Amino acid sequence: MADIEWTLRWEADLSADDHTALARLFGRYYPEQQSVFVGARSWMGARPEARVIGYDAGRPVAHLGFVRRMLRLESGASQLVGDVGLVGVDPDYQGTGLGRRLLAEAAAALTGQNLPFGYLTCAPELVAYYTGGGWRQSPGQVTRMIDTALRPETFTGPAMVLPVLAPFSDWPAGQTIIRDGLEV
Repeated sequence: MADIEWTLRWEADLSADDHTALARLFGRYYPEQQSVFVGARSWMGARPEARVIGYDAGRPVAHLGFVRRMLRLESGASQLVGDVGLVGVDPDYQGTGLGRRLLAEAAAALTGQNLPFGYLTCAPELVAYYTGGGWRQSPGQVTRMIDTALRPETFTGPAMVLPVLAPFSDWPAGQTIIRDGLEV
């Protein structure tokens, strides 16, 4: 694997050229969503607050975005998280260990922001990938949110939690997690 340069980039610091390069990357690893990532549009739902990006010779080849967000539970409890999305590796680099490195870099970035947990929802076939990066599935929890078409949705797929500065045992119990706002 080539020498990858890792950076934490804040949304306000990205140029139009940065967004265009990221949009091209997303079109490669989300081919079914390629029509979303046109021009300089480098987000699907909510724009990330910060992005962990791996560059090879100045070209982005790995990416994960996050926003700091309070999740609510139907019990009335709330939990601060780094809400994660847009996770991926350029197809030419898949199978090289770059995805595992991306998760490690993301954990360091979430730690640097003093977040107790990372949080994301994913397809069932991705659970093993995230588990390999230290994430834990939150069994029995569903996520109520707004989908990218701006419709309320209850996502019944896997909810994944990364214990960052708090142990997994501190993750709040309850059946429904409410993500107010678009997912990243």
